[in-house]
Amino acid sequence: MLGVGLVKGLKTTLRAFFSKPVTLVYPYRKVKIADRGQGLIRLRMTQIEPSPVYKCTGCRICEKNCPQHCITVVKKEGEKQPETYTVNYGLCMFCRICIDVCPFDALQQTQEHEFIGASRQDFIRQKEELQMKTVYIEEEKKEEIREINKNSQQENKE
Repeated sequence: MLGVGLVKGLKTTLRAFFSKPVTLVYPYRKVKIADRGQGLIRLRMTQIEPSPVYKCTGCRICEKNCPQHCITVVKKEGEKQPETYTVNYGLCMFCRICIDVCPFDALQQTQEHEFIGASRQDFIRQKEELQMKTVYIEEEKKEEIREINKNSQQENKE
């Protein structure tokens, strides 16, 4: 029968026309990112004040395993921290390989995904710009801190 396809197409169009729109007005309403969403890579910190201490030891394993070669690590001989740690987000494809291969668990992928720049140089970030805003505490140490807090609360009650 001639015109069956046309009727099916018009039916779909009319159904979409009267349904609620899916799009958002982006800068004013933002889509919630899933927990597994992949955003910017950050360096974990073990101390922020008075001088920052990075969890990274400068072993360069992340640099060697990066398929895009967007990570650059420079470490002075005898130092425990990298002298420079640079990530070029213009090249990065957010594959998480650097995070997975890090034996010191020094990298974390955040939920930050809004990242704009006027030139290519704006996408190159140094270690000071990559540092996390909070101190990273390992699970084992979290349990120790909880026990210490419980003990101190019990002492205060007595």
